[in-house]
Amino acid sequence: MIQVIDKAFHRRISIDDPARWLSRATLVVAVIMIGWGSSVVLSQPVTAWFATSATIWMALLLLSAFWQLRGSFTAIAALALATAVVSRLFSVLRLNPPASITGLSPQDLDLLVATGPGVPGFELLGWFLGALVFVQFILRAASVAAAADSRESSLNASALMFMRLYVGLMFVPHFGSHILGGPFQFEIYTLYFASLGLHMPAAQVALAGSVELICAVGLALGLFTRPVALLGSVYLLMSMLWGGHFQIGYVWALPEGGYEFGVFWAVMIAVFAVLGGGPNSVDRELWRTEPARRLLPSVVWKVLAS
Repeated sequence: MIQVIDKAFHRRISIDDPARWLSRATLVVAVIMIGWGSSVVLSQPVTAWFATSATIWMALLLLSAFWQLRGSFTAIAALALATAVVSRLFSVLRLNPPASITGLSPQDLDLLVATGPGVPGFELLGWFLGALVFVQFILRAASVAAAADSRESSLNASALMFMRLYVGLMFVPHFGSHILGGPFQFEIYTLYFASLGLHMPAAQVALAGSVELICAVGLALGLFTRPVALLGSVYLLMSMLWGGHFQIGYVWALPEGGYEFGVFWAVMIAVFAVLGGGPNSVDRELWRTEPARRLLPSVVWKVLAS
């Protein structure tokens, strides 16, 4: 028994050492990204809207980059979220938008805000930082599994966290364009929503972006996981309905896009409305405390505590 414990201890030590060096390298790359993004905000003709959004998320990126030095799963998730948002904002930034967008089709409008051109090279840096965060997550999961009583249960918890984080990050390109990208992107999506026949399109864009932001943060961090997952799943199904995707057909590759992708995404998120955030979530830390048990009604506590 002692030999088994000793082997597990040494396996964890052998994993933790490179993980610490990787976390330091991750911090360095995050600082480089923040410095580059700040220079763009200060030297290029970006709007006040974009500058505010980018500054807030770069500050969150810096905080999470230092936090991840402690090696917690929540810190790694926060870093992944901040990295995705900052990378997306600068990767699709359009410094010189066209003077007129009249006469463009909905597909052309969508391409204008979804493809850039962005700051050259910024997307590549974002992918590199994201890869560092991913490797760090793998090392952290292996380290915890090596020391756990049940290696299988530990790996299952890490796998579910990865799925939760991934489906949450898939909202980033959407709320990034809807409410963070600035007036040009907001105007584009207002026209796009109007082309779908939606009433009060500007309010609908703001509402959609807000829901997407809530879902991204809640799922990535595992915060209010069950109600957020339910919200995200219903939102995606309604998006497929209002966007006319159910009428197009099932396969997503069809012209205009069928409902395959949206429904698949909604089903994956619905899993967490049942399971909750799991062991590696903010919910686990926040709602299982004794004050939360005493203060929250029993039904609410059971919903929030994963």
